[in-house]
Amino acid sequence: MDAPDPRVPLASDLALSVQLDRVAAEARGHHRLLFLENLPDDAFALWARAKAIMEPDNVAYIRLLASGRGVVSGVIVGLEVDGDDLDDDLSTVLFGRPLVLVASLDKARQHLGKRLLQWLDWAATTLPLMVASTADATPFVRHLGHHPVAVDQILNGQFSGTAAELAGRAIKSLRENP
Repeated sequence: MDAPDPRVPLASDLALSVQLDRVAAEARGHHRLLFLENLPDDAFALWARAKAIMEPDNVAYIRLLASGRGVVSGVIVGLEVDGDDLDDDLSTVLFGRPLVLVASLDKARQHLGKRLLQWLDWAATTLPLMVASTADATPFVRHLGHHPVAVDQILNGQFSGTAAELAGRAIKSLRENP
C-alpha cells in the first residue's frame, strides 16, 4: 500500500481546519485571547502556518521557541520570520493583524517566564484576537483573567467532531468560573 502524499491534506486535517476556523471566527469580537487546550501543537502549527500563508494581510503565525538564541519563528505578512525576542519590533509587525496564531506556548512559558506573560498582556490589550495552543490554560488565565480571555478544549483527539459541536462547547472565562 502506498504512503499518503504529504502535500495532500488528510480528511482529519481538513476537519480540524474547518473546526479551528469556526472557533476563531466565533471568538472574534467577544475575546482578545483564546486558548485552545488539548490540541497537539504540531496540528495547530500546521493549520496556523497555512492560514498565515493564505491570508498574509490578516493572519500572523508565530511559534515560540523554548531554547537557543531565537525566541520566535513563523509567518508574518506571508514571509518566514525568525526573531530573538518578544520585543517592540515584533509587536509593531503584529499590530493591526486581526488574527495572531501562537504555537508552543507551554514550552515558551518555561523558557520566557514573566516576559511571556507581559507580552500576552500586551496582546490582550492591543490585538483584536490572539489564538494560542496550550495543554493547560490555567496559568495564563490566572494572570490574564481581567482581559476578555476564553478557553476552548479540543476533546476529540481524532478531530472527528463537527465544527458546530466544537464551537458549541462551553467556553470558560475566569470571570464566569474563577
